[in-house]
Amino acid sequence: MVQRKGVGKKTSVIALFGLLVGVGTVYAESNIENTYHVYVDDKRVGTVEDKEIVQSHIEKEIELAEETYGNWQFDIEEDVSFEEETAFSPEFTEEKVLSYLDDELTVNVEAVALTVSGEEVAYLPTEDKADEVIEKWKTQFVKRATLEAVEERKAEGKEPEIGVDESLVVDVKLSEDVSHETKIVEPKKISTVDEAFQTFQTGKEVIHLSSDQLMSSRASESTGETEKEVKLSPLADVIVKEEGIRTEEIDAETETVKTDKLYQGETKVKQKGSDGKKTVHFVKTMENGKEISEEIVKETVEKEPVKRVVLEGTKDPSVGTGTFLWPAYGGSITSHKGPRWGRQHNGIDIAGVGNRTIRAADNGTVVTAEYQSGFGNKVVIDHNNGYRTVYAHLSSIDVQVGQSVKKGSSLGLMGTTGNSTGVHLHFEVHQNGVIKNPMDYL
Repeated sequence: MVQRKGVGKKTSVIALFGLLVGVGTVYAESNIENTYHVYVDDKRVGTVEDKEIVQSHIEKEIELAEETYGNWQFDIEEDVSFEEETAFSPEFTEEKVLSYLDDELTVNVEAVALTVSGEEVAYLPTEDKADEVIEKWKTQFVKRATLEAVEERKAEGKEPEIGVDESLVVDVKLSEDVSHETKIVEPKKISTVDEAFQTFQTGKEVIHLSSDQLMSSRASESTGETEKEVKLSPLADVIVKEEGIRTEEIDAETETVKTDKLYQGETKVKQKGSDGKKTVHFVKTMENGKEISEEIVKETVEKEPVKRVVLEGTKDPSVGTGTFLWPAYGGSITSHKGPRWGRQHNGIDIAGVGNRTIRAADNGTVVTAEYQSGFGNKVVIDHNNGYRTVYAHLSSIDVQVGQSVKKGSSLGLMGTTGNSTGVHLHFEVHQNGVIKNPMDYL
């Protein structure tokens, strides 16, 4: 190799003295000169009168490289050496030597090779620049201040201090082994930080086959043609670990208790209950800014939840209670059960109300809801306990046959349909098929 301050790494001097005997010795001595045979990697390329000619030429090559690429540590890749000889009237080939040097000499520079999993991917002028590439790649996905804090804690051997409802980045690393080492390379191979960063970003090709493409690929096997989708993938992924402690609620359980105190479909909260609270110590892992996993390190219950108790009714709403509600909103009896106008009156008539809504006297199932001669619009409820009640002369009916009704629910409106002398409700009570006096139950 040729050093900047001296070319000859191997210089052997062979002194050839001709012993001239006889006449003409003085003349011969005046034509004897020192010569230098030039070798490049042990290949003789010519003869020069002064080795400084070669050294200066190499110096100029290095100066040109400095002007082109910057003031780096340049060197010559080939081994240039000289062999000195004293010769009688020597023939010099300086132009040939310098032309050969122009064509064959390689000016190299000491650089830092950035390697990913042992493969050299870029060359930077200094270690600081190589580190800058790695840092720039990491700070795409984590703030520079965060990265510096992580590296400082690691250097000092400190454990991260994390409070409740706080999180902290505890590690930032690359998915591949990334390192750098000193290499001798051609100056044109040197990258800037931005160029090396771009190599990191789009340095690897990954072939993806979609399901459609896979079918197409199989179909085209006979022709040897396969459709492929090529995507660029980074040379190394940035893996960030974030550790934290968060507060979470513990949902209170709900217990349902059956009760015959409530009707089917009815519920009542017996115990309100309350949610608990716990702290969760977790570690998240992100790859290139996207969360890929979360590990729960520890859970601590700070407040136990209180169970919520709900009563759920089982009582059949179609089975009567055995006691009857006044079937109207107020009003008075205008006609009792018994003989009337020469015939039997099987119920009571209620009139004089402000609200004409007719109410079910007890729970039951509607077995009649229609217009009948004499009764007009008529509703009959079977209370499924031996009792039935009859409601007649309604202006409108709000229920239908087969419908379950609760005590007090609306059946329709009081009216004058059928044989009626005015707006009123005709109301009857039957027990096991026998007509009863409603006043014995109201």
